[in-house]
Amino acid sequence: MDDNWKNEIPTPALVLDYNKMMENINTMAKFAKEHDINHRPHVKTHKCPIIAHLQLKAGCKGITVAKVGEAEVFAQSGIDDIFIANQVIVPNHIDRFAKLNKYIKIRCAVDSQKNILDLSKIAAQNNTTLKVFLDINLGLGRSGVEPGEPALEMARFIEKTPNIDLVGLMGYEGHLTPMMNLDQKEKMANECFKRIVDTRDLLNENGFNIKNITTSGSGTYRYAANYEGITEIRPGTYVFSDEHLDMVEKAFKIAVTILGTIQNQTGKKEFTTDAGAKAIATGDGKPEFKDFPKSKIRVMNEEHTQFKAIGLDKNLEIGQKIEFYPAHICTTINLHDHIHVIKDNEYVGRWEILARGKSY
Repeated sequence: MDDNWKNEIPTPALVLDYNKMMENINTMAKFAKEHDINHRPHVKTHKCPIIAHLQLKAGCKGITVAKVGEAEVFAQSGIDDIFIANQVIVPNHIDRFAKLNKYIKIRCAVDSQKNILDLSKIAAQNNTTLKVFLDINLGLGRSGVEPGEPALEMARFIEKTPNIDLVGLMGYEGHLTPMMNLDQKEKMANECFKRIVDTRDLLNENGFNIKNITTSGSGTYRYAANYEGITEIRPGTYVFSDEHLDMVEKAFKIAVTILGTIQNQTGKKEFTTDAGAKAIATGDGKPEFKDFPKSKIRVMNEEHTQFKAIGLDKNLEIGQKIEFYPAHICTTINLHDHIHVIKDNEYVGRWEILARGKSY
């Protein structure tokens, strides 16, 4: 099949296969429905409101974001049920969060008394009450209070703090995502889920009424859905997948590539493209080649990637377009203003990545 659409796109460029993305969206929607679990996708992966609306149309009840800036963009697109799976710390961020709270359903995570007091103070100034999830450390070690008694102590602190309501528990077992041994991963994931469910039971035994437990990303969602007590999953990467996720979760197809153009031939089967580190995030590893995966990247600079072509039937030519699979799609998306959309192997236009750079 001819890829004539490549000639319509200036490079380097982010390219979305619409059909593969929709297959991923529908696969996850079907899974969530069959397991009777709420799916609240993490939209920090795509940062694109039109895609979030496609996910909601497929059955999601709301979305997850990482930052207040993202929440503002998606709220302006008409989405009115948003969870910030992060602590909102900076006073300006809290004030904007409190103002959003006046016209949409929005919640955030907490894990410290100082933050809870700051939220309370600014909520009172805005004449509103903020709803929060208590972040429980499930082993990632990035944030969260410890399960059990420390969580109970923090829940009691929230309970006596004005203008703050505790509505659930949040966990994230992201340290398990890269594990290749799936039996071991499932065992360790269930140990994580037991800690947060047991913590919920402890809180409820002490007068609380916690029903909501939200956990999991694209690498562990299937285990959470089978664990009694977990009510919600938050996978995000699945919508596009990437080279890393594809190694551990085969249910989803890689739907996004970076399109580059061959600029130079520097030696026998050695070439340079115009897609470098400003087009493909490399913090989690170098990209892979879509059509000739045995080829080896020699150097990635800001504007260029130098590589040795291996396993080709014919030589590459200057001006030829090639595609890369990013190692980590989430950070790659944030490098681009828009994504070019291909449907049924035809170019249908580009979508703005409106939440790009909204890290505040």
